[in-house]
Amino acid sequence: MIFLRFLESRSRSFKILALVLVDAVFLISAAFLAYMLRMSDIVFPARDVVPLILLGPLLTVATAALFGVYLHITRLSAHGWNKWIILSQIPVVVVWSATVLLIGREGFPRSVIAIFAILAPVCMIYARRLIALIMGGARISGGKSRGVPSVIVGADSRSAELFASLQRRGGHRMVAFVETDAGLVGGKLAGRKVVDLSDLPDLIEYEGVREVIVAKADFTRADHRKLVEFLHPYPVAIKVVPGLEELATGQVTINAARPVRVEDVLGRDPVRPRATLLTKAVAGKCVLVTGAGGSIGSEIVRQTFRYNPSKLILVDNSEFALFEIHREIEARLQGAGSTMELKPVLGSVADEDFMLDVMTRNGVDVVFHAAAYKHVRMVQENPVAGVVNNVFGTFAAARAAAQARVETFILVSTDKAVRPTSVMGATKRVAEMVLQGLAAGGQSETVFLSVRFGNVLGSSGSVVPLFRQQIERGGPITVTDPEVTRYFMLIPEAAQLVIQAAAMAHGGEVFVLDMGEPVKILDLARKMVEIAGLTVQDEDNPDGDIEIKFVGLNDGEKLYEELLIGENVSQTAHERIMQCNEHFLSADALAAELAKLRQLLELGDEEGLKRKVMRLAAPPAELTVPQLLRA
Repeated sequence: MIFLRFLESRSRSFKILALVLVDAVFLISAAFLAYMLRMSDIVFPARDVVPLILLGPLLTVATAALFGVYLHITRLSAHGWNKWIILSQIPVVVVWSATVLLIGREGFPRSVIAIFAILAPVCMIYARRLIALIMGGARISGGKSRGVPSVIVGADSRSAELFASLQRRGGHRMVAFVETDAGLVGGKLAGRKVVDLSDLPDLIEYEGVREVIVAKADFTRADHRKLVEFLHPYPVAIKVVPGLEELATGQVTINAARPVRVEDVLGRDPVRPRATLLTKAVAGKCVLVTGAGGSIGSEIVRQTFRYNPSKLILVDNSEFALFEIHREIEARLQGAGSTMELKPVLGSVADEDFMLDVMTRNGVDVVFHAAAYKHVRMVQENPVAGVVNNVFGTFAAARAAAQARVETFILVSTDKAVRPTSVMGATKRVAEMVLQGLAAGGQSETVFLSVRFGNVLGSSGSVVPLFRQQIERGGPITVTDPEVTRYFMLIPEAAQLVIQAAAMAHGGEVFVLDMGEPVKILDLARKMVEIAGLTVQDEDNPDGDIEIKFVGLNDGEKLYEELLIGENVSQTAHERIMQCNEHFLSADALAAELAKLRQLLELGDEEGLKRKVMRLAAPPAELTVPQLLRA
């Protein structure tokens, strides 16, 4: 064991030389064994034949070196380069045979070369397996087996800090650091080797690694996705250390590694927010957020808080949701020692007098209107509530903002407002038109705008938490259609882009956030099963853990979502925010249509209400986009 510890502490070049010597001993033995097998007798070759026999091991070592076999860490890769060891025999056989033919030496059977070509790879491969077994046993017998065998992806100061933290806490046996940077591979950090990502399967097999902790600062979402796919066949848990931003704000500590989430591997990497736009939008201002307790509203509140508004007013009609977000921000206020004023207000946005009173008494400068009923199926079955809240709630809040001379009013909209097939989507498109009409009327100093985006990962009632619950219950996962796709974005990024759009508005704009490429919901379901360490049960894998069932599209649901109605789109000062110019009604025409909607509400005519709001939200099919803009 002392010798093994001595060997492990030696330099990489020393170990390579030692491995070459081990190979030489095994290969020379294999060469003489091949000769004896050919002669069917334990007989030593003639002296003039010995050089030809030794030529085989010499060529094998040289060829293996050329194939890069000795660059790999033997203890960690007993099988990783097996194919290269086998392939290296091809040039050995060719050169050795040619040499024998040229020399024409009698007494050297050429079939010895074929026998050696079989024995040599076997000797080299099993020599490496023996070394891996001995070195692995030395580590276990050395008292380092306590805790979960783990590796850290990354080899920088952040990784070293995580290593020290985990060592203090116990519960982990840190095997190595893993790097994608070839310049760092082969070195050491905190007394542990830095190995290449391709060595992970060998670490899992021969070191028993069961946990991979990602601490690499520049690990992108695409890198996470590749890592999950690479490790899919292996029984390991993948965890992620919180981002530098979370660490810097003190929200979490570096040892708070969490399991990898679907958010880490899905879609594109989020764009860093522009602090200048965020500051311009809310710093030093009185900001009111409607729907403040909801998924989007609460994140807008969190993001706004970070950029120092003078006052933050939280409006929601759910007492519990309002209590939760108020308690969270109040705790942050106390922790930061901020002088910002925080005020929770319980009430409905559809009450114009109530909203006007709140805005006037508090001197509101900016309103983020996130209050809405957003679930397609629920609004489809309750169209009256959807129209009252989404259409007339927006209209009441916007009119109150105009009367209170609010600077900016921002509607949080959705991709379902584009050519809507559901009542929910139609109500959101009409809400956009309400703001467009008020802006076009020119009778208010308030800047009205809408910001449209797709699904946000992890929001209440969305597909991700639903799939997560179904997986926890053992399945099945219910997917509407194998071809259905959706756009996805992280909640923090969506909230940041909404706030940044507010800083660029002049009035009447409909901004669209760049959502990246749409994602197949079936692929999302499969990915979530894999991340949970399970397998999908299907025709190819009948013994899988989780079944995926197709249940068909619900009433009002689309197969594919869109972000734009027409093609008239222009770029803004932010690369992830576009401005689209779309059909809308004049203030007078809008008022007449809203009066008809209100009449249907009073009559309780649900079917008539559905038809009316759907017709109102649909773009005139017979007009081109330029004609719509002139209308």
